[in-house]
Amino acid sequence: MKNLKFTIIAIVFIVAIIAISLYFDKGKKDNVKVEKKDFKSIQINAGEQVYTHNSYIYIYGKAGIKIIKDDKIILEDSFSLESPYISTSYDKIAIGDKSGKIVRVYSNEGHMYTVNEVTNVLGFSINKNGFLSIILKNDANYEVKVYNNTGENAYFVKDISYNEGVPVSASISADDNVLAVSYIKTIGATVDSNIVFYSIRDGQMFGGYIKQDQIAGIIKFLGNSNLICISEKEIFIIKSNGQQNSEQVKEIYKRPLNNVLKGLQFLDGVGYVVCYGQPILSSQDFIQENTVVFYNESGGEIGKYYKKDENISHIKGNKFGAILQDGRLFTAIDTSGRKIWQYQATQDIKDVMFYDNDSKAIIVTNNEIKIVKIDKILLDKQIDPNNTETTTQETSEKQTEITSDKKQQSDTTNKQDNNDKNNKEETTKDNKKQDKNKQQETTNKTTTTTTTTTTEEKQTKQQ
Repeated sequence: MKNLKFTIIAIVFIVAIIAISLYFDKGKKDNVKVEKKDFKSIQINAGEQVYTHNSYIYIYGKAGIKIIKDDKIILEDSFSLESPYISTSYDKIAIGDKSGKIVRVYSNEGHMYTVNEVTNVLGFSINKNGFLSIILKNDANYEVKVYNNTGENAYFVKDISYNEGVPVSASISADDNVLAVSYIKTIGATVDSNIVFYSIRDGQMFGGYIKQDQIAGIIKFLGNSNLICISEKEIFIIKSNGQQNSEQVKEIYKRPLNNVLKGLQFLDGVGYVVCYGQPILSSQDFIQENTVVFYNESGGEIGKYYKKDENISHIKGNKFGAILQDGRLFTAIDTSGRKIWQYQATQDIKDVMFYDNDSKAIIVTNNEIKIVKIDKILLDKQIDPNNTETTTQETSEKQTEITSDKKQQSDTTNKQDNNDKNNKEETTKDNKKQDKNKQQETTNKTTTTTTTTTTEEKQTKQQ
C-alpha cells in the first residue's frame, strides 16, 4: 500500500514537472524573434549593368532589359545587342547598339516605343518625357531626328553636309520645345564648335552659339532652357529662349577647365557633379586633385568634398548625391558634400549606387544585385545570402554567459597582473635597498681623499 502511494506521488510530481517545462518552453517560443534582413538579392547575368530611379531598377545588357520594382518584374524584354549604349533621364531609358539602327525606349511602366532607322545611329539622347533625339549618318551627309513619347517623328534636320559641320551631340529641353545640336567644324588647322538651337514646335532654327578652337562633345539640357556644354577647355552654360526676342541665346556661365576631369555625372532635378583629376600643366588656377564639386542647373556651386590621400577612380551620382570609389572603399556624400556613410568591400565590386533614398544602396557584383539598408557604416555581415535571422532567448542567454565568462577571465587576468606587478615592485625595492647598503659599506671603506674619488662617490650615490 505504501509503495502504491509512493508511485502515485511520483507520477503527480513528474506530470507537474512536465507541465511547468511546457509552460516555460512556450514562453521561450513566444520570445523567438524573426528579424528580416535589411537587404534583398537579385540575380543578374555576367556583363549586365544597372540603372535606378527612385524604387525602380533597370537591368540591361546584350541580351535584353528587365525592369523591377520591389519583388515585382514590371517588364522583361529580350533582344540582341553587340555593344549596348544607353541614355537616361529620370524614369526614362533608351537603349541601342553603337552604330546600330534600332533604339528602344522604356519607362518605369514598361516599353514605350521602338525606332527602326535605315541608316546608322551615331548617338541618341532621351529627355524626362520620353522625347528622343537621334544623330544619323548616311553615305552623303548627316541627319538629326526627334521622336515624341509615342514614337512619332516630331522634327527632322536633314541633309547636313560635312562643310556645315559634323553633329556630335544633341539634347531636347524638358518642356519638349527646343532641340540643341553641337556641330564640330574644321577650319584650316582649328576646330570650332557651333551650338545650334531649333524650335520643335515651329519647325525652324532660332539661334546659335560658336566656341572657337574647342570641341563641345557633350551637351545636355538641365530643365527647360539651360544647356550645359562640356569641351576639353571649359564648362559653359547657354540659356536658350524659344520666344522671338533679342536674347534668344545667351551664355550665362563659364568655367575654364584647369584640371583633367576624372568623372562627370548629370543629376536629375539638381544639376551636375564633377570629380577633378590632375591639374593641366599650363594652368595656374587649378583645383586640388580628387576634389568633388556639386553644381546647380545654373553652374552655382552647392557642395564640395575633398579628403587628403583619397584617390577617386570612379563616381556614381544621382539626385541624392554621389558615391565615390577608391579601390574597395566606397564613400557616399550628399549634394552638399557631406559624408553620409562608407563601405569597405572585402571583394571586388562592379558598382555601388544610391537606391530609393540616401540610406539605401545597391551593390552590384558579377552575378547579383544586393539592396542594403545603411546604418551609418555598411558592413559585409549585412550582405548575407539568407533572408531571415532567428534570435531566441536561449541564444541571448548564451551570449550573456559568454560575455560574463569573458569578464570574469578579464578580471582574473587583471588581478593576477596586479599581483605580479606588486610582487615585482617589492622585489625591485628590496634589490635597491641591498644595493644601497653595499654602496654605503664601500664608501666607508674608501680612504682616498682625492677630488676625483670624491666626485665618483657623489655620482655613485646619485645613481
